[in-house]
Amino acid sequence: MNYTPTVNADDYLAEDTVDNAAKHGTTVQSGWGAAASALKPKREAGDYPTDFRFSEQAQLIRFMQDEPFAVYELHWIDAIKEGRRSFVCLGDDCPLCTIAGDKPRPKFAFNIIVLSDGEPNVQIMTAPPSFARQLQAANDDPRRGPLTKYYWAVSRTGSGNTTQYTLDRVRGTDLADEWELDEESINTFATSAVAYDKSAVYVSPREDLLKVARQLIS
Repeated sequence: MNYTPTVNADDYLAEDTVDNAAKHGTTVQSGWGAAASALKPKREAGDYPTDFRFSEQAQLIRFMQDEPFAVYELHWIDAIKEGRRSFVCLGDDCPLCTIAGDKPRPKFAFNIIVLSDGEPNVQIMTAPPSFARQLQAANDDPRRGPLTKYYWAVSRTGSGNTTQYTLDRVRGTDLADEWELDEESINTFATSAVAYDKSAVYVSPREDLLKVARQLIS
C-alpha cells in the first residue's frame, strides 16, 4: 500500500532567490470545493480510532458510508519475540510475502456509528471477506440498501472457520420501541461526526517488516 504526497517537497527545497516566482495554489485556494474542505470538521492529532468489537449479542450500528473507506491485506504473525502481531501487506515488495512466504488476508474497513454503547461514537469496523460480501449484498439490494439508508444490528458467533456474522436491518421507526433510542438525537450526532480515512490504517515501514521476516526464517 503506497501513499503519494500531494505536495512535492523538492519544490520547497530549491534555493530561494528574488527571481523565483511565487508558488500559487498551495495554501491559498478558491471556490466552494475548497471552502467545503476547510469547513469540514477535522480530527485532532493523537485521536486514535476505536476498533469495533463484535459480540454474540446484537449491537446497533449506523454506517457513515455505503462502502469501505480502506481495503487492504493483513499479515498475522505468531512466531516472533514480540508476540502475535498484525502487519499491513506492502504488496509486491512485501518481505513477509517474498521472504517469509506468509499469505495475507483481505480486510475491509468501514466507518460506523455505534449506538448500543450508551452514547453514540464513531468506530472502525474491520470486516473479513465473508462479512464484507454480506455487506455488499445488502448495499446493492434495492429493498435493503444502500447501507446508509437504515440501521443495522450486527453480531458474530463461533470462531475460526465456524465464524458466522448476522446482519439485520433496523428501520428508523423501530428505534424507539426496540432499542429505546431517539432518531432525531442520532441524526444530530451523525451531522457532526467525523469519519476516518485510510490514514487510520497504520502501514509499517518496509525495514520493520524485513526484520520480522528474518526472524521467521532464522
